[in-house]
Amino acid sequence: MKHLKLLTLASVVPIIMLSGITYANQKNENELVSDTSSLNSQRLIEPCILSSDEAQPSNLEIIPIDDCDGGGGGGGGGGPYRAPSTPSNLTYLPYTNGTSMKVSWDRSNGYGYPVQYKLYESKNNGPWTLVYSGYSNQKTLTGKTQSKVRYRVMAYNTNHDSPFRYGSNSIIKPFNDTNLYDKYGSVLTNIDQKNANYKSTATSFKSDRLRAKNVGQTTGATTDNNGRFFLGDGYDLIRGALKETCLNVEHNDFEVTQHAPILPTQFGVTYINNNNQLAQELNVSGSGKIGFSGDDFSLGLSGEKDRFVKSAKDETHVRFVVKFVRPAAFFKLRTPTDAIYPELVSNVLSPNDDEAKADFRERCGDQFISNVHQGAALYMVFSFDSKKYSYEERENAKAELGLKIGDFFSVSGSGGSSSSLQETIDRLQVSFTADQVGGPAGLAASIDSSTNISYIGERFNQFVQDTNPSNWAAINFTTANYQRPTVYNAYSHAEIFADYRGTQGPLAQMKRWLDISVQHKERCDPWTEYGQSTPTSCGTSQAEISIAMDTCRDTREWQNCSHPLNYSTGSLTNTSPGTNLYSWLTDNVKSLNSATAANDYHHHVHKGSKQVNDLTCLPSNQCFTNIHRGSGPGIGKGFFYTHGYYDNPRGGSREYRNSPKHCAKTSVFLKTGSGWFSDTTADWWYSIDVEGVCPEAEAFTIVP
Repeated sequence: MKHLKLLTLASVVPIIMLSGITYANQKNENELVSDTSSLNSQRLIEPCILSSDEAQPSNLEIIPIDDCDGGGGGGGGGGPYRAPSTPSNLTYLPYTNGTSMKVSWDRSNGYGYPVQYKLYESKNNGPWTLVYSGYSNQKTLTGKTQSKVRYRVMAYNTNHDSPFRYGSNSIIKPFNDTNLYDKYGSVLTNIDQKNANYKSTATSFKSDRLRAKNVGQTTGATTDNNGRFFLGDGYDLIRGALKETCLNVEHNDFEVTQHAPILPTQFGVTYINNNNQLAQELNVSGSGKIGFSGDDFSLGLSGEKDRFVKSAKDETHVRFVVKFVRPAAFFKLRTPTDAIYPELVSNVLSPNDDEAKADFRERCGDQFISNVHQGAALYMVFSFDSKKYSYEERENAKAELGLKIGDFFSVSGSGGSSSSLQETIDRLQVSFTADQVGGPAGLAASIDSSTNISYIGERFNQFVQDTNPSNWAAINFTTANYQRPTVYNAYSHAEIFADYRGTQGPLAQMKRWLDISVQHKERCDPWTEYGQSTPTSCGTSQAEISIAMDTCRDTREWQNCSHPLNYSTGSLTNTSPGTNLYSWLTDNVKSLNSATAANDYHHHVHKGSKQVNDLTCLPSNQCFTNIHRGSGPGIGKGFFYTHGYYDNPRGGSREYRNSPKHCAKTSVFLKTGSGWFSDTTADWWYSIDVEGVCPEAEAFTIVP
């Protein structure tokens, strides 16, 4: 039995003293790497000590003596006798417009010994370079520049290396954060101070939207991302981010007034037909969905995006939204005729100057926030996966769940039977999420799919009853166009401000890409739910869609912001440069559509034997059976077996399996009896109905 010892301070001291011991590395001669570390020629291993900045594996509390005494094996054994398992689930974003990349992987099995990892990076298809070595199973790499990268990871112990786990190509294309303070330092600094004076006395509005930071800003506490905004703040329509206040807050005609809410209280239970309707019911703006399929520099800026992402599903999911929105107060901004700070007009804005327009938009956004409703809102989404149901069963389950949810909730609190709804939730395996804006803090966070429905009803009642002015938040706001300064009355709006408007402008193109992004999720997510590997084209297309979106986010790249039908990939791409992305998406990111196959079989043997291997297959070898469907021997295999007649005197047992994955294979060895008084026939009569899905090329829908 292997001796174990618990690491204590006393046991660590001699290990530190032995840290000069090196171990021979069994290097794979086939690996050609550019390694800036000496770890490939010899490893300096301290297997029982972790550096303070690494996550400590839980299995290191008790360590084999073999690995803590110089590899002696507790009497000459030699330490680890086998390599750790290959790390799995190497994960990183297919695209980022930031300057960092987080890479993570699952821990390897060390078979009783500590495991360390080596992470390598290949940049622009170049050599592999070591970028991390240690015990942690994740690493955030910073200071990244524009490039195409790929990662691989291996596990190792004192004696052995595991094989490498390889990832796919990823694109890093940092967003250009322009430092406007280098160009307009004194002007912007003075405005920051005016804004700080205004915001020290003005009413602020709590929101799930955070403010985009301005590079170089040092004065005016307006970029602390504290989730609050003020009337008059700028707003970036495409990125969904708050900008600085650019209106002249010192003008006498700049005034904020409070009124009774102009919107009624809303309550309802709504069945969701598609993700666009879901966004509408969750009060998600267009910009809230931007970056849906990939990394986004404003990722997390808006809680509404999180609401949407958690509940966006493919069409096989049945969803109901329970929504309660109570507007409590309405605030309105009145602005002067010349609304913009005069120094911005004279120093930044310049007619027909694209660079000046971009600078103004970067500082002030496309519009300013003119009105806001305060109050509270609670959103709950009930969902179940209908892949295991026939169409008729799905419709019946949908009707049952919708009826019981509607009976249970009311604007004044829960009313129906909790036990009846709970039974339906349990039987249909309904999951639910909850989000709130304002209202008693923490109620939505206490609700998840493990929560009893009675508890949810109590939390709903508490939210309705305990919403008050102390916990109001901004449940919605409206924006208005910046007014042309009177000195530029001779020019049109588009000649003064960046023109995001129109059916062919960047905002319209972004909405089209947004819808494609949502469709992309609907096509790529279900693969894993059917027990299949997600196609590599899904990761590649995530990157390509995000790059196309970024051309519409950045004012300075608007010349490349194109209609999806006209957009071609650039030089930094996972596909070939110059490829029409829309056509590529249609051909490579396929939709999973339902498919069926059925056969009747009648096998008969008279005085002899027969090997039966029946294949009932879906239309293509690209299809696969629905593991959520089936009955009898076909449960979990996607087929329904109907027994007719079986008589097999001296044959073998029947077998039922998926082989290949798009087929139901039914096998048996039929053999009759022999002799005067034995059964001289063998029979097997049955029918098979196979249900599954097939990936089919379908054009993505483009919104008008």
